[in-house]
Amino acid sequence: MFDFVNKLKDKGRWRIFKLKLIDARLYFVSIFVGLLTGLVAVPYHYLLQFFFNLRHDFFDAHLKWYWYIPLFLLMWGILLFVSLLVKKMPLITGGGIPQTRGVINGRVDYKHPFRELMAKFVGGILALSTGLSLGREGPSVQIGSYVGYLVSKWGRVLSGERKQLLAAGAGAGLAAAFAAPLASSLLVIESIERFDAPKTAITTLLAGVVAGGVASWIFPMNPYFHIDAIVPGMTFGGQVKLFLLLAAVISIFGKLFSITTLQVKRIYPAIKHPEYVKMLYLLFIAFLISMAEFNLTGGGEQFLLSQAMHPDTHILWIVGMMLLHLVFSIFSFSSGLPGGNFIPTLVTGGLLGQIVALIMVRQGLIAYENISYIMLICMSAFLVAVVRTPLTAIVLITEITGHLEVFYPSIVVGGLTYYFTEMLQIKPLNVTLYEDMIHSPAFKEEARYTLSVEVMSGSYLDGKIVDELRLPERCIIINVHRDRKDWTPKGQKLMPGDQVQIEMDSQDIEKLYEPLVSMANIY
Repeated sequence: MFDFVNKLKDKGRWRIFKLKLIDARLYFVSIFVGLLTGLVAVPYHYLLQFFFNLRHDFFDAHLKWYWYIPLFLLMWGILLFVSLLVKKMPLITGGGIPQTRGVINGRVDYKHPFRELMAKFVGGILALSTGLSLGREGPSVQIGSYVGYLVSKWGRVLSGERKQLLAAGAGAGLAAAFAAPLASSLLVIESIERFDAPKTAITTLLAGVVAGGVASWIFPMNPYFHIDAIVPGMTFGGQVKLFLLLAAVISIFGKLFSITTLQVKRIYPAIKHPEYVKMLYLLFIAFLISMAEFNLTGGGEQFLLSQAMHPDTHILWIVGMMLLHLVFSIFSFSSGLPGGNFIPTLVTGGLLGQIVALIMVRQGLIAYENISYIMLICMSAFLVAVVRTPLTAIVLITEITGHLEVFYPSIVVGGLTYYFTEMLQIKPLNVTLYEDMIHSPAFKEEARYTLSVEVMSGSYLDGKIVDELRLPERCIIINVHRDRKDWTPKGQKLMPGDQVQIEMDSQDIEKLYEPLVSMANIY
């Protein structure tokens, strides 16, 4: 009798050990996903910079007027080609963070992942090469999710593990865009996965470190490191007033930014003009800005960097540039072409901070050399106000600049901004875009969706019999995958490592995702 019990214990220990080996394999595969993502997303960043420099050299040469005509027609043709790609493959539209979250949740399936990956890569490069004010981070995140999806498909990874590789690839994409692996892991937890499962955190961080290493190897010189962050000599009371002022200004402007962006994005498709006319208008604006202030194009990051290193003191000029960049960014993003809004948001927040800082310099409250310090804090806080990812915003600015001086002020201003934006009832931009996506007619056609979860040792589902489980209404376990075999759920006792498929109504998946996953995970 005792021998039989010992055998069962040994068998149980062996199963746990076997699951740990499977986890180790998953972590190794996530490193491979990070490497592949870096090898795809870093060239994406490199080509964007290459075409930006190419355009810069052209406009800086001040050629005769007739040379601009063939360039304008070429760029118009490029935009028409990219808009055609988006029409054929709707999932490559915009930044890609809502689509990535949809795939992880089970709302979306990449039916042609390799073709869509190539279309996102080429479309994103071409759209930004024309000068539109879009970011590289969103496409990099979606490119990473495509890589994670392809690796999980080609490597025959279990469906319950697929979302970990998708999240790992998404995080690696952001790490490749900014060489910031820690911030990339936090973005996945806060904005994409929205659930801090240990496996997801580990796989994302591993992939992010590898992709960030590839980015640092290709781009050893980080321009953000050249920004000074000199703390103003203020009393504690003065600092409190400063932080409250910054949080209040950022929150109010963040509300206006979010409302305007969403309204224009929803109105843009309803404008009764052919697509080629819309692209013509957009390119005309981009061309004018390229001739007037070239660094405002391509997301405006170069303009932000130049102002952060050597701030201009003409307030009205900076106000005009910020408003011009804001309007241009909103229309560029609303076009639906591949490109994110992360960098344009950072630029808007940084320029807003510069305006506030210049006013304070005029009043004698801070010195000129303190302007970049205020700008960095406002970049982080504005990201909190619009995207509502405080941890990502705070760590990202600290990580890419290397300035611990802004870390603690960013925590205070970011926390206050988060509170004020809650009072102003500002919904996170990516959440609103995700909701708009899932409420579109294409998603309403599917009545039921399937969620795959992996049972972890010590979780709520561990040891439970399927028939005795009380799941939320209309949630049904339709399959249990164990030891490479599918088992009928009826009468099955769930064990660690089981891949459980739960079917539910499509409208409930966002509400029930975290509760159902938490039943299978441990904290």
